[in-house]
Amino acid sequence: MTARHHLEYAGVAALAAMMRALPRGAALAAGAALGELGWLASIRRGVVAANLAQALPLVSPRERRRIGARAARNFGRTVAEFVRFAGGDRDRVGELVALEGLGELRAAAAAGGAIVVTAHLGAWALYVTALAAAGVPSALLVGRQHNPKVQRFILAIPGGAVRFVAKSKAAPREILRCLQERRAVVMVADHRAGRSGIPAPFLGRVGSTLPLPAAIAARHGTPLFVLAGRRVAGGRHRVTIARLPVGAAGSDETRRLAIAAACNEALGRAIVSCPDQYFWYHRRWLGMPPADPGTAV
Repeated sequence: MTARHHLEYAGVAALAAMMRALPRGAALAAGAALGELGWLASIRRGVVAANLAQALPLVSPRERRRIGARAARNFGRTVAEFVRFAGGDRDRVGELVALEGLGELRAAAAAGGAIVVTAHLGAWALYVTALAAAGVPSALLVGRQHNPKVQRFILAIPGGAVRFVAKSKAAPREILRCLQERRAVVMVADHRAGRSGIPAPFLGRVGSTLPLPAAIAARHGTPLFVLAGRRVAGGRHRVTIARLPVGAAGSDETRRLAIAAACNEALGRAIVSCPDQYFWYHRRWLGMPPADPGTAV
């Protein structure tokens, strides 16, 4: 590891310690202030502005800027909440996060596993830990951080409640193993998936979509759910979990395309309903053409 890795880890650890030491309300306010500071410093504001213009073309530029600023504050709060989970908030997660539709997901997971597709919306990382705390054995598909010390620190926060599956060539096999263990396998599916992704409309433009949820659901008939959460009053969250119908007609490829499009449509609707709680900082549509005007979000 390099000196930079050690400095990055020291900064992350110090931030986490501060957020855990503060009362919850003060920690969320501090997180929001850090998010706003990043916005005022113009960190990736060009990416945010371009994404908002793509997703919300009928909204005025002035209002889109306001949405971007509020989304930056939401991201800061989300970071504060996630690092606090390793402290006293772990015992309060059931009080802080209301899960609607949990019963059907729990039954599907117990009967042979389930796939859960979600997006960087609300406090997405907290919602995965809430599933596990509610008694649903869970797994999460995760990317690899460039800093191994930060990677270990982040993955340790949920404790042993969540099993992690690394994005790699072995991921499909590991996911199938998790399903055999009757887990709900959560995939944050709104990142650009590159050349291996499925081209499907997302917020008005074709995006390279994570192929694993559609591939597994189409081939194995695995129950597929969409999870979308949002921040509500009092520092709490409301999360809806809804089963996404997976048709049996057509070829394997046709079904994969249809499932990917349905997932993107459901996530798009959730994002548009509270755009100031979405993470607009990633380049979702890089190099992809506009969607057909007749397609939904």
